[in-house]
Amino acid sequence: MRPSNIRAKMNAGEKAYGFGITFPSESLIDMAGYIGFDFAHLDAEHGVFDYGDIERMCRAADLHGVTCTARVPNIESSTLLRFFDRGIMGVLAPHISNRDEAEQVAKACRYGPEGERSFGTGRGRDYGLDKPPAEYMADFNREVTVGIQIETAEGVEKIDELLEVDGIDYFTFGPADLAQSLGYPGDPGHSDVQAAMEGVRNRVRGAGRLMQEDIMESMNLVMWMPPLLKKWLEDARAAG
Repeated sequence: MRPSNIRAKMNAGEKAYGFGITFPSESLIDMAGYIGFDFAHLDAEHGVFDYGDIERMCRAADLHGVTCTARVPNIESSTLLRFFDRGIMGVLAPHISNRDEAEQVAKACRYGPEGERSFGTGRGRDYGLDKPPAEYMADFNREVTVGIQIETAEGVEKIDELLEVDGIDYFTFGPADLAQSLGYPGDPGHSDVQAAMEGVRNRVRGAGRLMQEDIMESMNLVMWMPPLLKKWLEDARAAG
């Protein structure tokens, strides 16, 4: 059973540190391990990963004890199952707006009695060679982390009912999509959007629950690298 660095940090009251990518690269995962990152987060909603890529990323992460998580493209049970069967140890579910959607995610991400995840013997379970089924299922339920992303006006309005759903470990936002839903497309910094997000933070923490920013920090390589490379090119050209 691969342990989750994120879960370990959460249990210790500490933050986990990682990075996010939108394209498959075993080399980046390998480097992350040598550097000492706690986790690598694969954006499979907007990124270009297929299931074979996910498995290769998880295999590279396992070599260094890096926890591999993913933002999934949808919350269908069959989709979540395939991610977990590849070796993913945590998921972020996008566009969660109501209790039914949150419960669907929570149930699909854990085995019974907490959830309804289907049981298999693929790579995610070490091909059934590590532990007896019941022991593995209980251990996985303890280690997996499940987050939901609030990206709609409905999600903001129904935050209290989302907080009543068991099995959700943390909450976060999709600021750009939330801004669009609130009537401010392309302007996540608008005061109304920021006020809505702050209201959700207050409700979450007031209920004794966690925001993603409370338990982990990550660097999005796709957002971070292009400005850095552009600046390098401009400086290099200016220098002759």
